[in-house]
Amino acid sequence: MDIKNKTIILTGAARVGKSVAKMLGERGANLVITYLRSKKEADVMCEKCKEVGSQAIEVCADLSKAHDIANVVREAKRAFGRIDGLVHMAASYPRTPWETLTEEDWERTMDVIAKSTFLLGKMVGDELLKNEGDHVRVNGGTTGRVKGKIITISDWSVLTRPYKDYLPYNAAKAAVEGLTKALAKELAPHVLVNAIAPGPILAPPGLTDEENAEVLSHTPLARWGGPDEIAKAVLYFFDADFVTGVVLPVDGGRTIG
Repeated sequence: MDIKNKTIILTGAARVGKSVAKMLGERGANLVITYLRSKKEADVMCEKCKEVGSQAIEVCADLSKAHDIANVVREAKRAFGRIDGLVHMAASYPRTPWETLTEEDWERTMDVIAKSTFLLGKMVGDELLKNEGDHVRVNGGTTGRVKGKIITISDWSVLTRPYKDYLPYNAAKAAVEGLTKALAKELAPHVLVNAIAPGPILAPPGLTDEENAEVLSHTPLARWGGPDEIAKAVLYFFDADFVTGVVLPVDGGRTIG
């Protein structure tokens, strides 16, 4: 799928999202960048996109609310006429120790991560199905149409080595993987849905030398990946027209470490 002049909704305006926005913008995509509290980061992302010749708008939205997502869809169509893709990166990573874990912790985390994935998948998926789509050609012949792409973000750990003290987060990200595969089946054959499962991409603020050494000792490539690696995985899924329902680890080998 050629994303030049295509409209892509990108949720999550901070950290890794900046690299994703830059690479999508360099490919000529129109971007609809959502944020909840990171307006300054969203402003910067929009300006960076415009610097490389892309068009971008920003929309404030609580992605656990259907009416906010409806507004994102409405603003995207108002600005660019249609929607061709979604990269859902917005999430939270709250530490929730067992001793103090509450129902509120569970509901908040599931809303931000899992519920938002369902709502976006349904509402954006419905829009993608309306598109005429791009022809897919194999050996010179036309074999089908791709009407859009959805890319979600999971976590390398959720189905192999869940983090201690992050029970709602682990469950929510596992739900994202299940939703990704279910959406891929529901929206086939014209809309492709895949997930990226990042590993050690960016060191979190406040990481100690000992903690850093621990992470690297369990990562076969023995380094942090950097946000561009996630952006390159996003581009791969937009380029690949025969891949759907896949969870791609981008983790420096952490799943085998």
